[in-house]
Parts: sequence; C-alpha cells; structure tokens
Amino acid sequence: MTVSSRQRVNLRRAIASSAFTLTMLVALIGLFSMFSVWSINRAWVDGTNDAARLQGLSLEAVRGQVAFKVQVQEWKNILLRGDDQALLQKHLGSFRSHGEDTRKHLTRVALESQQLGLPDRASQAVALRAAHEDISRRYEATLAEARATHPDISPIKAREMDRSLRGIDRDLERDVGLLSAALSELSRERYLALAAQMDDRYESLRWFIIGVVAVSLVITGFVLSGALRATRE
Repeated sequence: MTVSSRQRVNLRRAIASSAFTLTMLVALIGLFSMFSVWSINRAWVDGTNDAARLQGLSLEAVRGQVAFKVQVQEWKNILLRGDDQALLQKHLGSFRSHGEDTRKHLTRVALESQQLGLPDRASQAVALRAAHEDISRRYEATLAEARATHPDISPIKAREMDRSLRGIDRDLERDVGLLSAALSELSRERYLALAAQMDDRYESLRWFIIGVVAVSLVITGFVLSGALRATRE
C-alpha cells in the first residue's frame, strides 16, 4: 500500500468518525428538544386548565351568591305582596327555585374544589351550603307559622316576619363572595407561578441546546484536526 493510500484510509476513517459523532449529537439534540417541548406544552396545558377551572369555580360561587341575593329579594316580595294569593304563590315559587340554584352552585364548588386538591375550600363551600340550608329552613318555618291560620300574609304579619329574620342573609352573602374572591386569587397565583415555571424551563432548554452545540463544535474541531493529521502521516 502506498503512502497516499494510507492517507486516504485514515482520512476516510476520520470523516466517518466525525459524521457518526455529529449524527449522534444531532439526534440527541432533536430527541431531547422534542421531549422537552412536549413536556413543557403538557405542563402548560395542564396548568392553564387548572387555573381556568379555579376561575370557573370562582364564577360558580358568584352565581351562587347572585342566586341567593335573588332568593332573598323574593322573600322580600313575599312579605310585600303576600296579601295577594296569586302573587304570593308566584314569588314563593321563585324563592324556592333560586334557593335550589344556590345549593347547586355551592355543591359544585365543593365537589370540584375537592377534585382540584383544595380540601379547605371544599369544606368552606360545604359549610356555606349547610348555612344556606339552615337559613332556607328558617324562612320556610317562619312562612308556615305565619300562614297557619290564614293562607295570606297581612301587612302586620309581614312586619313581624321581617323583624324576626332581619339580617340573617348578610353573613352568608358576604362569605360566599369571600370564597369567590379567594378562588379567583388562587387562580391568578397559579397562573403566574406556571408562567414563571415555563420561563425557567424554556431558559434551561435554551442553554442545554447552546451547550450541546458548543460541545459539537469542539468535537468537530477535534475530529477535523485528527483528519488533517491523518493526511500528513
């Protein structure tokens, strides 16, 4: 074998080694990048879904609060118009319907809070629902007592009923609003934490790729220098 033949063999080996090394590095970068992008995307989607569910629960609590406000307003309409049997039945039906809506909204908040790993908020919603049921029973008992002797509610009876139950709705209305605000704030905090986490992961991925590229260049330079040495042997 001539000297030039040995040089060609050494050069081919060096080129093959360089190509193999670069191929492996490119494959490594590609696979890792694909996995990282998939992982980041999944974490983002899951995190934003959780934040959206929390915001939805906050709105659900607001709906419960609104339904309770309407229920209380219908109670006032019962007191104002209870001497008219038709109007009494109309407002009583609406009073009970909005009471049921309030229970449904608070029940959903309790169940989904538990599913999202928020036992304290779930317990708070359960307590609010129990308080609402107690208030509704007191309304119904007062109404039944007032209508025990006559189906209509006279203005005198209405004033007595109002005095006996005045202010019982205030704490519940306030506490449901506080629960809604707490869930909304938690949603905002989770979203901000998620955004910060995604920034950190993107930054780590960027520096990893830069590092691998730098290593690739170093290895390529080393292999090429070996190839040049091989041509001189």
